[in-house]
Amino acid sequence: MSEMRFDDKVAIVTGAGGGLGKAYAKLLAARGAKVLVNDLGGNFQGEGKDSGYAESAAREIRDAGGMAEANGDTVATPAGAAAIVGDAVKRWGRVDILVNNAGIVSASGTLATVTDEQWDNDMAVSASGTFYLCRAVWDGMLERNFGRIVNISSGSWFGMGSAVPYPAAKGAVWAMTRGLASATRAQGKDVKINAIMPIAGSRMTQLMGPEIHGLMERDFPARAVAPVVAMLAHDSTPCNGEMFTAGGGGYTRVFAGVTQGYRATDKDWTPETALAQFDQVMDTTGFHIPEGSMDEAALYTSDVPWEAFKAFIK
Repeated sequence: MSEMRFDDKVAIVTGAGGGLGKAYAKLLAARGAKVLVNDLGGNFQGEGKDSGYAESAAREIRDAGGMAEANGDTVATPAGAAAIVGDAVKRWGRVDILVNNAGIVSASGTLATVTDEQWDNDMAVSASGTFYLCRAVWDGMLERNFGRIVNISSGSWFGMGSAVPYPAAKGAVWAMTRGLASATRAQGKDVKINAIMPIAGSRMTQLMGPEIHGLMERDFPARAVAPVVAMLAHDSTPCNGEMFTAGGGGYTRVFAGVTQGYRATDKDWTPETALAQFDQVMDTTGFHIPEGSMDEAALYTSDVPWEAFKAFIK
């Protein structure tokens, strides 16, 4: 297999001043991409600003022979996202690849202790930031009929105790990925949007103490996630709208499926019937993976023209 190159491609990697984002940016640049290294430079809770993070990472890439420039704008506002994309376009004329890596965790306590500000902060960076950046590159990618977007979700989406804001934000990233991929498939565009849930030593694992953080960096280094991001960012990526976990030198598919379940023909059925069919509904044998909400709805027996809904929401 020939080496997967990114020569002449323009990439934006957000939150790339260190850790995972920096690993993604370094690999893309090492394979020929021109990389805009974006990082506001705040702490893990989203506080503060320091342009030195992005500048240091970009300098490291250049010192290794790659092409990179630093950007310190925030992803958390429409104006910030527009400035990031505008910077890349001003420097190199377009954006081919977007890696939405920026994220913070400002709330880690119980649901009762999470403040409105913490909720807003987590959603602003991970969820809204992903939305703003996707929107800022969207028209250009569609017009050129090429684009690769890699969104960074999180395994916290499966559940992380009662610390709701971060998992909620990362779950929104997964939903955006599916929706945008569905749109490009419907339009027949070569714009592919996928997501990963990285498992790696990071600033988040530092919160768990030096012993656990050290083990994570040893067994799950950031560089071991980067190959999956690069594969999904490449011209030849084979998928659109998929999610993967990645870490420790491997990756695996994550998907949301629908069981065969129980499809009642009696529209006036009862709660007792629902309970009686519970085991059948929970049986994952023969599950189905819908491409979108209308595909799931079409599994029910009806005369509703779901294709008309697909045309309406395209």
